[in-house]
Amino acid sequence: MGSWIAVLLAVLELLIASAHPAAPASPAAPPAGDQFQFPLPTWAPHCLGFGSEWRYCNGLPLRTCPSGAVWLHTGTDVVATVGQPVAAAGDGVIVGYLVDPMFRGGVLIRHQLTTGVVITQYWHVWLKAGFVVGMSVKRGEVFANVADMGDKTHFHFAVFSGDMESHAWNGALPPSACSGFPAFPYRFVDPTAFIEAHLPPARVARGAR
Repeated sequence: MGSWIAVLLAVLELLIASAHPAAPASPAAPPAGDQFQFPLPTWAPHCLGFGSEWRYCNGLPLRTCPSGAVWLHTGTDVVATVGQPVAAAGDGVIVGYLVDPMFRGGVLIRHQLTTGVVITQYWHVWLKAGFVVGMSVKRGEVFANVADMGDKTHFHFAVFSGDMESHAWNGALPPSACSGFPAFPYRFVDPTAFIEAHLPPARVARGAR
């Protein structure tokens, strides 16, 4: 009699478990040193995303290969306002700052992760006073402001999977190698997907940016 009761209880437990499946496990949080955040508090797309043809918002190509192929965007463009604070996406070291007459300031930050090195790229910004190449920054630390580009004002952000080299500066690359440049994506990765995969636990839980 006791054995039949044990069997019935076991069957009942299985029925209850199948009716109420366990909640899926939350994804493991990245190690503290590998955590990132979005550089701006809002992340509304501008005209170009990762892999878009490199064109002005009016459709005019910015650069083409001799074949006529339009270069492809290595990052994502985000709606921003002049002077808006720009925060470091993760802990790292400023390894580059240059100024271009058309694109204003560009900054590269090197991040040492447990899985290797990545470079985050910030274009159309000005470094804040007191920040120089070689300085360490912490995730969330405001180090720059969005530059004034008139009616073209926006923020560009990219993630380069590898250590510092000249191509880490590229805001676009050709669809196939040309003019001495490697083919897209080379070492660039989707920046929005990268940040979302490396958010701190609290931000993952509430889906915050």
